[in-house]
Amino acid sequence: MIEVVQESLVLPGGEIVVVRPASGVEVPFDELGDELLPPHWAEIWPSGIALAHTATAIPSGTRVLEIGCGLGLPALAAARAGADVLATDQSSTAIGLVRRSAELNDLVLRAEARSWSDPALEPVDLVLGADLLYGHRNVVELLAVLPRLAREVWLTDPGRALAPEFLADARATWTVTSRPTGQDGVTLHRLTRDTT
Repeated sequence: MIEVVQESLVLPGGEIVVVRPASGVEVPFDELGDELLPPHWAEIWPSGIALAHTATAIPSGTRVLEIGCGLGLPALAAARAGADVLATDQSSTAIGLVRRSAELNDLVLRAEARSWSDPALEPVDLVLGADLLYGHRNVVELLAVLPRLAREVWLTDPGRALAPEFLADARATWTVTSRPTGQDGVTLHRLTRDTT
């Protein structure tokens, strides 16, 4: 068991407490069997905070999938809004912490260690993703899997170099609208498509 701390964040609708690894703690990077200090998912990033603020407005009953959830702050915010949430990340350690955070906040959500390219993931109403466009492989995989997963996607991005490439390619399938979130240079990209 890794050493953890609790961090409180104030969002519309109230405070959410997130369980995260203590600073400097060695956390197993499950997929490769080695360690990072700490892995990317072990921090609460501005993109996650911005997406969590937006997720508080998700209508109750909306079926939501957060991919690459890390500590799952947007998933927790969506669950607090009454959404039916599945939070996913490749790291089983991260998923364990998301479950602990949900329990601590008296929130109901499902959290599973799964890749966003898992063909068994069922389509939902809305996909959430925070700061996912940091590698070319991610861009290619997301462009391939997102149309199968939902008719609407909300992605927050802090200005990664690959974001323009992703958005340009996404426009072949999606209507893309972007707006600043007011959170440390983070932009919210909404991808929607007509399924009729």
